[in-house]
Amino acid sequence: MTELEGLDTTPVPDYRGMLNLASRGYVVVGAGRGMGRQTAHAIASYGGRVLCVDIDGDRAEAVAKEVDGVAHVADVREAKAVEGMVERARSELGRVHGVVDIVGMARYARLTDMSEDDWDWVQQMVVRHAFLVLRSFGRLMTEQREGSIVFIASMNGIASAPFHAAYGVAKAGLRHLVKTAAWELRGDQVRVNAVAPGIIASPRVAFTSGKDPSELADGSLVSMGSTSDIARAVLFFLSDLAAYVTGQTLAVDGGILAKNPFDMEAPPMPAGQAMGEAR
Repeated sequence: MTELEGLDTTPVPDYRGMLNLASRGYVVVGAGRGMGRQTAHAIASYGGRVLCVDIDGDRAEAVAKEVDGVAHVADVREAKAVEGMVERARSELGRVHGVVDIVGMARYARLTDMSEDDWDWVQQMVVRHAFLVLRSFGRLMTEQREGSIVFIASMNGIASAPFHAAYGVAKAGLRHLVKTAAWELRGDQVRVNAVAPGIIASPRVAFTSGKDPSELADGSLVSMGSTSDIARAVLFFLSDLAAYVTGQTLAVDGGILAKNPFDMEAPPMPAGQAMGEAR
């Protein structure tokens, strides 16, 4: 037996322990419902302490109570509000090990019918606020020389869809922001990644459809995904299991993006959604 054929004696790490978030602090932006609420629960279930941030104070308080965390109200489209959130995180959590940014909404319209104001609104809601969050927490984590930042992207930033021009461009920009930040911050041991949901049975989608989320997401690959599917992917990125992963966008879409694009037909414009909003 040659040296190359010898027994593998590489140490085996504690894989189970890599999911342990005990004594670590995390910020979930957009924690008030849906993916944000599930993410807060996922972190707390593995021992992490959570600062639950939302623009709606009642929702932030409710989720913070559920996970034994701390509520904070902020409009993260404003730079001063983001800076205030960082200071609150410092005071409540001490060291911030991870930040998850769930915030993002869309306005749908045919490209030739979309106003400049609506286009700018989507860019601010999706990518400009992400820059503010990344800049502020990136500075903090650079000082700490550790941290994980996770954004919620979208399959609309990977593949095009009718009436999603503004949203798709913004989410594609978010993916590029993630890659650039990952490269710039890797020397400071700060990881930046994103999760790109497919069609998810969020509270807003369920309300629009008039159905319960469990009816829309039955756990199969051919149904809608659940908000907990997204939280599980986020949990991976936050944990030490992903210690060598940065600059990536993980599609959690039940295989939709694996479909041959030439098999897809453009859907009709949803009734009443010429300027609808979705979260």
